[in-house]
Amino acid sequence: MYNDPMLRYLPLVLLACRPTVMETGQTNTQTDTQPTGKDSGDSGDSGDSGDSGDSGDPVTPTHPRAVILFIGDGMGFEHVEGAGLYANGEAGSTQMEAMPWAGRIRTASLTGYTDSAAAATAMATGQKTYNAYLGMNRDGEPIQTLLEDARAHGMAVGLVSTDTLTGATPSAFLVHVLSRYSSDEIVAEWLENVPDVALGGGRSSLQEGMSELDIQLISTPEELQGIESDGRPVVGLFATSTLPYVYDAQTSAKTGGTLEVTPTLTEMVESAIGLLSENDQGFFLVVEGARIDHASHGNATNKVHLETAAFDEAVASAVAWAQAQESAPENETEVTILVTADHECGGLEVTGTSEAGETPTTDWRWGDHTNADVPVFGYGTRAAVLDGTRQDNTWVHSVLYSAIHQTDWVAPDVPFVVDGWTEDLGDPVAIQSHDTSFGSGFNQLDALRITADTDGIWVGVDGVYEWEDNAVVVLIDLDYPSGTGLLADPLVTLDDTEGSLDGLLTSLNLSTTLDGLGFDVAVAAIGGKEIRSSQLHEEAGLRGLHSDWGKNNDLWWLPTITNFDDGNISKATTAPDAGATGTTVGGFEAMVPWTSLFPDGLPAKGTTFAVTTIMVNATGENASNQALPSYESSEAPGTEPMVIRDVATQTVDGTGTVVP
Repeated sequence: MYNDPMLRYLPLVLLACRPTVMETGQTNTQTDTQPTGKDSGDSGDSGDSGDSGDSGDPVTPTHPRAVILFIGDGMGFEHVEGAGLYANGEAGSTQMEAMPWAGRIRTASLTGYTDSAAAATAMATGQKTYNAYLGMNRDGEPIQTLLEDARAHGMAVGLVSTDTLTGATPSAFLVHVLSRYSSDEIVAEWLENVPDVALGGGRSSLQEGMSELDIQLISTPEELQGIESDGRPVVGLFATSTLPYVYDAQTSAKTGGTLEVTPTLTEMVESAIGLLSENDQGFFLVVEGARIDHASHGNATNKVHLETAAFDEAVASAVAWAQAQESAPENETEVTILVTADHECGGLEVTGTSEAGETPTTDWRWGDHTNADVPVFGYGTRAAVLDGTRQDNTWVHSVLYSAIHQTDWVAPDVPFVVDGWTEDLGDPVAIQSHDTSFGSGFNQLDALRITADTDGIWVGVDGVYEWEDNAVVVLIDLDYPSGTGLLADPLVTLDDTEGSLDGLLTSLNLSTTLDGLGFDVAVAAIGGKEIRSSQLHEEAGLRGLHSDWGKNNDLWWLPTITNFDDGNISKATTAPDAGATGTTVGGFEAMVPWTSLFPDGLPAKGTTFAVTTIMVNATGENASNQALPSYESSEAPGTEPMVIRDVATQTVDGTGTVVP
């Protein structure tokens, strides 16, 4: 199963070196080729459409600006609810939620569900990239970040984090490397580009180099409280690595433990704002509450709500400062504050209420990032464009860019990403013909969307999917109607029972009335499992059904990306986006790279591929009455053969793009 083809789509293999030319972050020219006639991305509820920055030289700001971005690493909506319950005994009671503007942010990267590096890079530069990339676009080229942009236009800049300062989120605003794990490169670039204020952890990696620079280097809360600006950068390294969890710090203080005392996130934020605001042009500050993510990876219920509440306290301190600025006589500073997350982590669900100071009951989905939407809250008129909307995380960059330059906001172009939001793939090629339901909870296949571009085949299946149960299976014939592959070739009889998805595909009871239909590959997911392009997964992914891509008794695992839209996963009850037939937008999305399928990386000009999708139970023997294109019958699920009577087709040109 583990064979060389899986390496073809890994971006770190494809990009061997970094060019020396620095792109400007002031325009967002997309490198993705969009299919002809397809929607290239989101359109906002207000503002113009186009590039995410000015096409000419930036307008000289007319007055000081204070621009602050808070990133709760791993913080989803349920994290915010849990923080309110823990801090105040009431959901909806955080300072974040009291800010004037609120919306939702989608977070997927070009790799699938995102990591911190790609998400922070999208917010810092306005361009989508691959996981692990820091300040680099999809082609491995450096892109100017908001921090660099602000500094170039006279603003003071700062980074604050409860992680090591060389962690992925703060580093994405400062460095340009192909991997977040390239520690030596990150440290070297940090030492060359020290912000005006940098407060957090990372003594083991940064202190030796910092001690050789002309900076104010501090390491204790007392030194932080007494610091005064003398024109040199202020760097606070308060822990060897990460700062301790709030829970651990409180426990140590109560029991007389030996845990090193460090400043709180609020104390670091207040000190950073005090130092940075001395600049008469204003400042740009990035604040990360990193340990929310760390607690979520460990499903540490006793820690995660405290971390989010502490993050909220830091937000409250910044908002209080902003309000004081507004009420000050002859104030000219324009303040913009955004609070959001790079991604959700853990699949957190708050299942019960609590009194203030008590931990609310909590369930976890798993110990990794998810594709769930994250909140965005805003202060300042420039943040109003996000209010009540659901947008891509590159919109964070566009709002902050307009604040830094004091120019009109411009909506960014968003390239195709596998995020489960399928509307950008174009109109449905098939719509469900009758009401369907299958399995526990709520399941439905509503609409099928397919297209192709230079990257590969894109498939979207609008609908609802039961977590930990049932499977969505997309069958693809890559040379329709040539009559090769499963169903067309009698020699192709699957017999691979090793692994969940392989066994499911082997168990499918299929037949067809179409001449020349034979399936070459299948991309599928059991129980809502999503995968990144660099992953292999027993319960999701792309499998070869033809001898060119594997053996009958050993289905090959080929690189692909699958994802589910937020709101389209059911957990034994009706999913948030469930409705009558055809009402959902979004659901399962997959991208099948051409490089996984063809030795030359592209299909021949004039290639026609055919697609059908079905829903089955988790083992494959019990088929639902759901398929796209639709079955003719609305009969109940059963073990009878699934008779495929129709498929959706697309023809591509020599670049892999759909022929209009």
